[in-house]
Amino acid sequence: MCHSNYLEISRTALRHNAAAVCKAVRVPIIGIVKCNGYGVTICEAAAAWRSAGVTMFGVSRPEEALELRKNGFYEDILLLSPVADAQTLTEMLDNDVILTVSGFENAKFYCNNAYKKPIRVHVAVDTGMGRFGIRWSDTAQAKAVYSLSELYCEGIFSHFSSSFEPKYRKTKIQFSRFLSMTEALSADGISVGMRHIANSCAALRFPETHLDAVRIGSALVGKLPVTVPVKLESVSIFKAQIVDLKDFQPGDTTGYGSYFKITRPIKAAVVALGREDGFGSIAKPDRIRFKDFAAYLFRLFKEWRNPCCVVCDGQKMTVLGRIGNQYTLFDATEAEIKLGDLVEWNGNLMLSSCERRFI
Repeated sequence: MCHSNYLEISRTALRHNAAAVCKAVRVPIIGIVKCNGYGVTICEAAAAWRSAGVTMFGVSRPEEALELRKNGFYEDILLLSPVADAQTLTEMLDNDVILTVSGFENAKFYCNNAYKKPIRVHVAVDTGMGRFGIRWSDTAQAKAVYSLSELYCEGIFSHFSSSFEPKYRKTKIQFSRFLSMTEALSADGISVGMRHIANSCAALRFPETHLDAVRIGSALVGKLPVTVPVKLESVSIFKAQIVDLKDFQPGDTTGYGSYFKITRPIKAAVVALGREDGFGSIAKPDRIRFKDFAAYLFRLFKEWRNPCCVVCDGQKMTVLGRIGNQYTLFDATEAEIKLGDLVEWNGNLMLSSCERRFI
């Protein structure tokens, strides 16, 4: 089927990023391929990690683990969230997926409902993210989990909440909390297994957090919120077709509500690109802090002052009027374009649901 827009993804860039990260961290990597491989598809992300020698993948949902198995990925897979029903538990065990233990009750659920034992698990520790895991100070509960004979505890991990922070502060606190838990267990004669806590930003910025392994995800697609000392390549570009050309005169209007009024003669391009593709989307603010809401208003102001744009053969075209859901008008008065030309936009991989084309 012919598509009027698509994401062009470079396998070469994916492999480059995987190899660059592996060379930089110098410890085993758990290649995180959640969220459909951060937008490049779960199988392509896993293949890129495999090309760099990675032998363990991390996912956040059971269906992601099954997708990998279905497509011939027989490496170790770690499910980074707990399982809460017997049917899913059976599916994970049938496919030799390593489970996450988030607490003693969760561990007992596994022991009581698993048909085969021992059950391969990694123990989650909550050091401040507040999502999954045993509180870092609750060593008694962790010891109780490790004492369950039905479990084969292969590792222990936590997750940094602020590894993109300007300075090594909150991350340092979380790291110390994690070490206090693992050291207390070790002092009690418990073999904790593989220790891992560093995500992409921490692994590339704070090498002291590497431990026995690191978990890398977003670095594979070259999308990190901070600068890191590793050269990562952009892996994708969004391409959309010019499906129509329009001539407007002063006084003409465009879009729903006819709110945008043309003030000068304009040649416009109708492009198969809109909010459905993530174009012009601005994440809504959290309600936790007022400064997040203020930052959201500032982003809205910047968009109002500097309309979104696309590029066609090196020529920049700005949005004309409102951004549509699937089709948007662009000012092409100064551009040399024709029907069927492709415009380019550095799209958000994870927001776009369009076709992926690999080169």
